[in-house]
Amino acid sequence: MTRKQILSLLFLGASIIYDVMPVDFIPDVPFIGWLDDIFVTSSAAINCLQQFSVDISPVVFKAMQWLKWICIILAVLVVIVALLLASTIMTLMKG
Repeated sequence: MTRKQILSLLFLGASIIYDVMPVDFIPDVPFIGWLDDIFVTSSAAINCLQQFSVDISPVVFKAMQWLKWICIILAVLVVIVALLLASTIMTLMKG
């Protein structure tokens, strides 16, 4: 196994641990709290698939790379929107 393959397996394991841990960036309330888990795990899984695909066409490799980055960007956006929503709710509750 190459170093990249080992790292991709470690990232996948870490993402699964992140899924089952009760402490998250976004609390695990139905739907909204699960979005960050979905995007983190799917990007780690795509990365793992990408590293273990030996005879893959360059087009499919590039598509998986794009899909991985789209998942990462969506995860970051979900966390940012959730934080903005939480701060707005806190502001409205104060005043």
